[in-house]
Amino acid sequence: METKLAIGTRRSIRFFDPWREVEREKIQAILEAIYRAPRVLDVDFMRVVVVYRDRLSPDEMQALKTPTTTAQLDMAPVYIFILAEMKALDEACAGGNFRDLLRLGVLNGSHGWSEEFVQATATRYLRGIADDEDRVPLRLPVAGSDGEPQMVSREALRLARTAIGIAQEYALLAAVDEGLGAQLSGVSVGAARGILGFPDSWVPSSPVLLGYHGESLEAGGQRPREPFEEDFFELRYGHPFYREPAVVDRLKAAGMIQAPAPFPWRMAEVQGLARKFGLPD
Repeated sequence: METKLAIGTRRSIRFFDPWREVEREKIQAILEAIYRAPRVLDVDFMRVVVVYRDRLSPDEMQALKTPTTTAQLDMAPVYIFILAEMKALDEACAGGNFRDLLRLGVLNGSHGWSEEFVQATATRYLRGIADDEDRVPLRLPVAGSDGEPQMVSREALRLARTAIGIAQEYALLAAVDEGLGAQLSGVSVGAARGILGFPDSWVPSSPVLLGYHGESLEAGGQRPREPFEEDFFELRYGHPFYREPAVVDRLKAAGMIQAPAPFPWRMAEVQGLARKFGLPD
C-alpha cells in the first residue's frame, strides 16, 4: 500500500473479529517496522512485548481494563506493548552508537562528526541530559508502596516518550499495510506491569490493539478535525499556513484525505455490530 493511502486509511478500530487469529508473520512484519523506526539521539530506548489475549486469564483481562477500554480488549486478539528502557540512555553515553554510525558513514565529517567530537561533545551532551537536575518520578507512586520513586531527568523521560510515540505510529501504519485493524488504546499501567513483568526502568505506554476488522475498513469515514488553520502556522504563531486547494485535491486522489465521518449508514452499522458481538445496543 502506498504511504499516503496507508495514512488516509488508518482508523482507530474498535470492532475486531475476536475469533480470527492474526498470523505470526504479520505480527513480525509490524515488529520489523518498529525495529526500523527513527531512534531519538540514536538511543536504543525501544522494548516491545507482544501479548495474546487468549493467553491471559479472566482476572488479568479484567485488571487491564479502564473505564474507556473494555470491549476492545475482549475483541482484539493481540496487544503490542511498546515501552522505553531508561537505562539505554546511560549506555548510549559511552558513545558506542555514535561510533558505529561513524564507521557506517551515516555520521560524517561534513557535519562535524569525528571520534574527537563523539568523545568531547556528543557523549557529554547525552550525559548532561541524563544527569540534568530537573528530575521527575519515572512512574507515579502506588498507594501503600514502600520507598521513594525512582527519579529521572525530565528531558530524558521526554525523549523516551517521543521514541515510543514514533514507534507506535510505525506500528499503526504497518498494521494497515498488512490489512489489519489497529487501535492505540489505554490500559491499566499498574496491571500491565504486574502481568508482563517488565522492569521498573521501562517506561510504559498505551498498547496497539491488533486484529482483523470486525467493522468496515472505513469505520464510518475519516475522523473530522478542527480547521487546518487553527493548528498550522508559518513563520510565526498567529500566521496560518495557507492550505493550497490543489494540494488537497492531489491528496484526495492519493487516498490520504478521504470522505469524512459519519457515513449515512454508520449508526446502522454500529447497531448491527453491537448485536452481532453481543454488546449493548
